[in-house]
Amino acid sequence: MEKWEIRDAMVEMEIARKRILQPYFQKLGLSPGQPRILNKLYEKDHVTQRELADRCCMDVATMSRTLDRLEEAGYLTREKHPDCRRSFLIVLTEEGRSRAAQVHEDFRNIDEQIWQGFHEQEMEEFLACAKKIIANLKSGGK
Repeated sequence: MEKWEIRDAMVEMEIARKRILQPYFQKLGLSPGQPRILNKLYEKDHVTQRELADRCCMDVATMSRTLDRLEEAGYLTREKHPDCRRSFLIVLTEEGRSRAAQVHEDFRNIDEQIWQGFHEQEMEEFLACAKKIIANLKSGGK
């Protein structure tokens, strides 16, 4: 086996996952990046933009633009942070929570499809390998 085969499989896996999810999110009127943000806010809102960017693995500038669009759509609000005058908390609106619940369910359904036929130990081993790859990439090969 060659290392490039694993790299190609990871790319193909992500493309296939996005291809399955895209119609669901288009039907909800969401553009790329928005579902991930709504899903993370569904899990926990009342977070700062920086916290949300970190949880979504997005840069702050991209996060800001995407949050602007989600706010314009009525899915979230920015509330003044009680402990910091220069910071805001990102909070789902009622409509946003409903939309986020749909997104969360779509992600849950794709997770079921992805892990069909896998045993718990296989999933744990895959996660350990993925975390090792992430650590290698973040360290810059050092």
